[in-house]
Amino acid sequence: KALEIARLKDFSENIVESLNVGVLSVDLEGIVESWNTRMEQLFGVTRQESVGRQLSSLLPEELAREIDARGDQEQITGIYKQRLHHQGKSLTLNVSITPLVSKSNERIGRLLLFDDVTQRERLEEQMSQTEKLTSLGLLAAGVAHEVNTPLAVISNYIQMLARQMPDGDPRQSIIDKIVKQTFRASEIVNNLLNFSRTGAAEAADIDVNRVVEETLSLVAHPLKASQIQVVKQLGEPLPAVRGSANKLQQVFLNLFLNARDAMPGGGMLAVRTAAHNGSVEIEVADTGAGIAREHIHRIFDPFFTTKASGRGTGLGLS
Repeated sequence: KALEIARLKDFSENIVESLNVGVLSVDLEGIVESWNTRMEQLFGVTRQESVGRQLSSLLPEELAREIDARGDQEQITGIYKQRLHHQGKSLTLNVSITPLVSKSNERIGRLLLFDDVTQRERLEEQMSQTEKLTSLGLLAAGVAHEVNTPLAVISNYIQMLARQMPDGDPRQSIIDKIVKQTFRASEIVNNLLNFSRTGAAEAADIDVNRVVEETLSLVAHPLKASQIQVVKQLGEPLPAVRGSANKLQQVFLNLFLNARDAMPGGGMLAVRTAAHNGSVEIEVADTGAGIAREHIHRIFDPFFTTKASGRGTGLGLS
C-alpha cells in the first residue's frame, strides 16, 4: 500500500514537472509549498529558493498585487494577458488561480497555473498587422490605378503640346519640366503598383541598382522634406541576383524610412552597391542615432519596432 502511494505520488510529481505551464501551490498564508521547473524558467527562482517563502516576495510586484487581490475568492479566477518586464525579459502570462481544498472540503491554500502566451500574442498581432497591410496594399493599388488614368492623359497632351511648340519659344523650358515631372510621377505610381502587389513571389534575375533607384524615387519627397541628403555609390557592372524584386524593394524601403526616422533633424543617407566574388554587396548607412545594443538581436523580428505606436513594422516583415 505504502509503495503504491509513493509510486502514485512520484507519478503525479512527474506530470507536474513535465507540464509546459508554471505550477505552484501556496498555503492560506501565501507561503509557497511547491514550485515546478517551468516556474524556475519563467521567473529565474529555483525550487529551493522559493519553497517556504512568501509568494509576493518571489514575483514581480504588479503580478503579486493582482494575485493578492483575488486571494479571498472561493472559485477559480484568472488573470488574462498580464504583461511583465522581469529580469530583462518581456512576458505575457495567463494566470489561473484555483482554491485548494482538503478531503473535508476545507480551504487549505491555492493552486496557481502560469501559462506563457508571449509568442502566441505576438503571432496574433502579426496576423492582425498582416491583414491591415493587405488591405492597405489593395487600397494603394486602387489609388495608383485611379491616378494613372488622368496622369496618362496629362502626359499625352503635354507631349503633344511640346511637339507643337515652335523652336526658340521661351515656354519650351517650362513644357520640358512638366514633361519630365509627369514621367517621374508616372514612375512613382508604377513603383507603388509593383510594391502593393501581393501573392507568392516568383524568383527572377534582379538588377539591384535599378531596385535601389526605384525605391529611392519612392521616398525622395519624404527624405527631401526631412532635409536628408542622399549619397549613392552604385557599382557597375553588378551581376544579376536571383530573387524577388518586390521583396527586395520592401527591405530597401524599410531601411530608407528607418534612416529618415533616425534623423529627425536631417542628415545623410548613403547607399553603396558593389560586386564581390560573384555576389552583390549592399551597404546602407546613415548619420542617425543607430540601434541600441539590446535591440540588435531583434531587428529581423516581424513588427518589432522601437517607434511610437502606429509607426513601423520592423525589417522582419520584409
